Amino acid sequence: MARACVLLWLPALGAQAQDVMGVGTWTIWGTRVTFVQDGAVPGDNAVTAAARDDRAGEPWASAASMALPLALKAGERVSATFWARAARPETVPVMINGGAPSYAVLASRTVDLTPDWRRITLSGVAPTDLAAGTQFLTLHLGRAPADVLLGPVLFRPGEPDDADMQATFAGFRPAQRVQDVRIPSDPGVVLAGRLRLPGRHGGGPFPVVILLSGSGPGKRGVFPLVEDRLLAEGIATLDYDKRGVGESTGTFLDTLGLMERDAAAAVAYLRTRQDIDGGQVAFLGLSQGAYVGPAVAARDPAIAAVVMLAGPAGEKGTLFIDDMREKLAKAGIAGDANDRVVAALQALYAARIAEAPPSVVDPARQALIDGCVAGGWSLAQAQAVVAELDTPVVLSMYLAAPNEALAMIRVPVLALYAGQDTVISTPRTLPQARAALRNNPDATVMELPGLNHGFQHVDTGQPGPLEPAMSAPEALDLVARWLDTHLHPAVPGPAAQGTVIPRRAQ
Repeated sequence: MARACVLLWLPALGAQAQDVMGVGTWTIWGTRVTFVQDGAVPGDNAVTAAARDDRAGEPWASAASMALPLALKAGERVSATFWARAARPETVPVMINGGAPSYAVLASRTVDLTPDWRRITLSGVAPTDLAAGTQFLTLHLGRAPADVLLGPVLFRPGEPDDADMQATFAGFRPAQRVQDVRIPSDPGVVLAGRLRLPGRHGGGPFPVVILLSGSGPGKRGVFPLVEDRLLAEGIATLDYDKRGVGESTGTFLDTLGLMERDAAAAVAYLRTRQDIDGGQVAFLGLSQGAYVGPAVAARDPAIAAVVMLAGPAGEKGTLFIDDMREKLAKAGIAGDANDRVVAALQALYAARIAEAPPSVVDPARQALIDGCVAGGWSLAQAQAVVAELDTPVVLSMYLAAPNEALAMIRVPVLALYAGQDTVISTPRTLPQARAALRNNPDATVMELPGLNHGFQHVDTGQPGPLEPAMSAPEALDLVARWLDTHLHPAVPGPAAQGTVIPRRAQ
């Protein structure tokens, strides 16, 4: 069974007590997680934590948790009420507890779950003043013999009030409805996607943004802040595990061509849904995703809009070679040695493109190794680097022609580059993007200073699990307003009113 850790972002700390927390706020780890529609629970949405194959371990090997958004005074009582059921009857421990290292327990009990939904309340008293977000409602599921489904949660200060809880849950409308979907792509490839629909903007059909991450074995959940902001504006979102990654089937091979086919399959799938406006499908991509989205849009004029974050731009071959020259120089291979290595690399790729036999490829590969050694690298270092370069994935990057795609796009484009990007060269790439989009009347190309490749503030350090992409407020706000304006052209959302975004930054 595939395992996953779903790290979902906390609600705003200090949220009003009357707010019911939707199922997207649960954090579940140690098992497979699936979001489903279920009309028998308030909000019509549930999240499933699958039973583990190995149930002989500790109870906390798998768990579901949600942070209390309330600040508590010493001696103050708090109640947590949640909905839950199980595929068959079982008993699980539930508690309100603090975080590491002590995990101090404020309240605990065991609860009996059945196949029918139950409303369960746990109550305890704060032993001292406790800040919002420091206590957690937690269910230990490591030994649960069957799948457990969880619904919304209500936190209240004071004693639980049954009539109050009934009325509050009866009126609950979630901010988003989350559904796991399966997207057919190439034969043998089914993408595991997560579709989020706005919960407080009617029944649709909704505009939608497909979220595409960078290179590597990407999974869902890269853009949680973007998702929350777009859903608040009435825009649905879709992201998915790359083929062969997470719960998606097929073999993981990160070539640009395959990633484009999967993105096009996601578009085709969305256009089959009645709750999605098939004429209002947009892309938002970071790095590799900022190449894939425009490439699909260039072939599909019905795409509504494209957002590129640190997107590659340049002519076929030139983009890759210019970047390679720069990286070689930083690694100590400069001047004539740099020219020799680049020429050898181009010869190797020419042989691969021509599907030449080993009698041609092997000498070309050896010439590249020899060039790296002559430039000052050790033999082991040269062999390791050439092994990385001589792959279908890197060859697809060499063959990429982003400017050809950008020049073909006539739908709105927002291309953002980060001033402190160490992955994509903003000084070299931004002018290329601007030139390729010069005939697009609704293209905005601009640099955001002080941000890194993930559009985070550089002084926050390297991207990490608690530092999502697009965490810089100015980047998030700009992208959200731009998408709201272009996907709701007749009736701009509140975030877009009174704000003018330039058609092209000069």
